[in-house]
Amino acid sequence: MTGIAGRTLRGAVSLVIFTLCGVVTLPALSAEPPKVVLLTGGDPMQAAVLMQTQAIRSVLNAELPLGSETFLDTLDGLRFGADWLTPELFALLRKKYDGQHIDLVIAIGNYAAEFARTHHAAIWPGTPVLVTSVPEAWLRRTGEFPSTFVLMPYRIEIGKTLAIAESLQPEATHLVVIGGSAELDARFSDEIVEAAALRRDKWTSIERWEGLPVPELRSRLAKLDKHTTAVLYGTQYRDQGGRRYFPFELVNRTAEDAPVPIYGWYANYIDQGAAAGAVYDLEENGRMTGEIAARMLMGDKTYQTGAVAPALPARCIANIAVLRRLGISERSLGPDCKWLNVPLPPYREYWKEMAVALFVIGAQAFTIVAMLRQRRERRIAERKAATRHADLTRASRIATVGELSASIAHEVGQPLGAILSNVDAADLMMQASDNSDAELREILTDVRRDALRANDVIVRLRALLQKQAITFAPVTFDTVLERATSLVRPEARRRGIVVHTQFGTNEAQVLADQVQLQQVLLNLAINALDAMENAEQEDRELSITTRIAGDGLELVISDQGIGIPQDNVDQLFEAFYTTKERGTGLGLSIVRSIAEAHRGSVYARRRSGGGTEFVLWLPLASTMLNPVHCADIETASA
Repeated sequence: MTGIAGRTLRGAVSLVIFTLCGVVTLPALSAEPPKVVLLTGGDPMQAAVLMQTQAIRSVLNAELPLGSETFLDTLDGLRFGADWLTPELFALLRKKYDGQHIDLVIAIGNYAAEFARTHHAAIWPGTPVLVTSVPEAWLRRTGEFPSTFVLMPYRIEIGKTLAIAESLQPEATHLVVIGGSAELDARFSDEIVEAAALRRDKWTSIERWEGLPVPELRSRLAKLDKHTTAVLYGTQYRDQGGRRYFPFELVNRTAEDAPVPIYGWYANYIDQGAAAGAVYDLEENGRMTGEIAARMLMGDKTYQTGAVAPALPARCIANIAVLRRLGISERSLGPDCKWLNVPLPPYREYWKEMAVALFVIGAQAFTIVAMLRQRRERRIAERKAATRHADLTRASRIATVGELSASIAHEVGQPLGAILSNVDAADLMMQASDNSDAELREILTDVRRDALRANDVIVRLRALLQKQAITFAPVTFDTVLERATSLVRPEARRRGIVVHTQFGTNEAQVLADQVQLQQVLLNLAINALDAMENAEQEDRELSITTRIAGDGLELVISDQGIGIPQDNVDQLFEAFYTTKERGTGLGLSIVRSIAEAHRGSVYARRRSGGGTEFVLWLPLASTMLNPVHCADIETASA
């Protein structure tokens, strides 16, 4: 082996070349990176060549202390043939490198290896040559190489690729071999046919398609059946019409919509749409070539001239996306088979969309939780407000009864005085010997009547003042209001006001709480009495009327008081608004809230003859679809 033993950064050490015959010391060199020629047999833009040259340069620059200075030369004999170009190429390269010191030549592929073997002594005399990317079978046919050559072959294991096809298509018995018209294309097709012939028990029919143009090739592939036919592709650098290709391009153009899987032995075939194969990885070969070249340049004795590096093995690779498109299961492939283009699980393929969806769902869930919490807090607030409203309503009733206290005292005192008088009379009659049982019974009847009268007043007051749950039930409109009117009459008499009533709804019913309904009448009636406080005697009249109005009933309370300004009509039912000197402004506000809780309405208007008219409207019980529950009414009241 001839190699560089080392270079110092100062360039003062000698260069030692190891050969089979001994050690030769060369003159000292300056501190320069080693110069390497990359000689390719194919177009440098071909994927197979490009991957290898890039990998070699990357490894050399990474492994060597000063990196490397590389020169790229191409023969492109795979597509054009090399024999008729050889004299011109030889002359060009000899002139190009005349006087140049080259430390290593790397020949990539068959044509480059053959060219280097023939002309290296004339172009790069004494320079070691590393031959790579050549099949073992080609090396066996070619014969011996010069002693300054190090060989790094690869192994095309057609039998392994056929075995993969047999495992994926166990029913297939017909094999189609695709190749080109170039010399290398035909040689690969021959090797495939020879390997398949050894497996006649499986492949009973073998057909060669050589040099077909792409349209015809696609047309023929479209007629094949995956259950009976397998396709193995070697290379096609030229077709019958002389058109030139890079072999991987044909895979890209034909495999995309082919109804059968196409097998091959180059890794870039699988990347371009072939289904599977025992492949030779070109990029891996480039890295290994770069590592051996770096060790040779650094004087490693492992790779002496004439050495042969272990052949790069073929490895199973399968394009899972292609197999699944064709409906072929990959389960029959061994555990050592590498999978490409495996469809990602949904959570990985659509992780962005899922992240957005989860964010949206999380935001919605947070919003819903917040809304539920807000709803719960609102319900609690509404219940508290309803409780306060109920307390306020009761306080209003107490205040109203307070205003009626003088009249109520007179109303209760009158029957109690009569009771006392009757009891005294009964006592006197019992003391007299000539008392009459008839007279005594009459006195007792009067006592009973007056006691019931007083009791009725007390019962009505207790009902008004008592704190109780609001209960809505069908009640007779006139009956409930007549009872409340009896509490108004004594106060009206005390103030010298005449009360006129006209109850005209007969037995019509509304869905209501009778205490609250009576409170509406009391509030409106007391308000009307207050409005007539300064009115003339002949105008002091209070009118209480009930009537049917559409699908509801109306309570109308009219007075002949001072009236209200038209501008203030809309403000009457607002809380704390009052025109009275000692008023609280809550009476009419409570009337409106009770009306709304009963699904009704209340409004006021000026009378044409003076005074004010208040109208309460409530729907008939028969028009309500469902009974109103206490909780619903509390919410409406709040």
